[in-house]
Amino acid sequence: MRTKRTKVATAVVAILLGGLLTLFATSGPAIGFFSAGLFLDVQVESPARLLARGAAIEVPLEVTCSGTGSVDLFVSVSQRSGSGVAEGFGFESVPCSGSGEQVTVTVQASGGKAFKKGSAVVTAEVFGCNEAVCGSETDTEVIQIQR
Repeated sequence: MRTKRTKVATAVVAILLGGLLTLFATSGPAIGFFSAGLFLDVQVESPARLLARGAAIEVPLEVTCSGTGSVDLFVSVSQRSGSGVAEGFGFESVPCSGSGEQVTVTVQASGGKAFKKGSAVVTAEVFGCNEAVCGSETDTEVIQIQR
């Protein structure tokens, strides 16, 4: 009798764990960082908009945060440009409302190469703290740059 109960309990636990794993495995980066009342998530969006003939681009993002007053958002962009690479970095402080906020970060080209229309790699990191813990969340996407 005891062996049968053990097998049934093991099966129930396995089914519950499998369901939880399936739920979170399909969520991808949208799970975000959550600890001690601090929730952070960032999603890179496309397309970015070319500014000043490639001197900069505007990168659209969605930032979700709660449990803190504001978070820091860091964005880096790399794009193949001729025989080199156009690169740039941008920063923004974002207030937390608890829901997804649309944010645009201006990234200036550096290193002598301008951005151009086409694809680019964007990495965004959101970092924040509350009174108990600090955390960060990162998203990297290939996006399109348009005029």
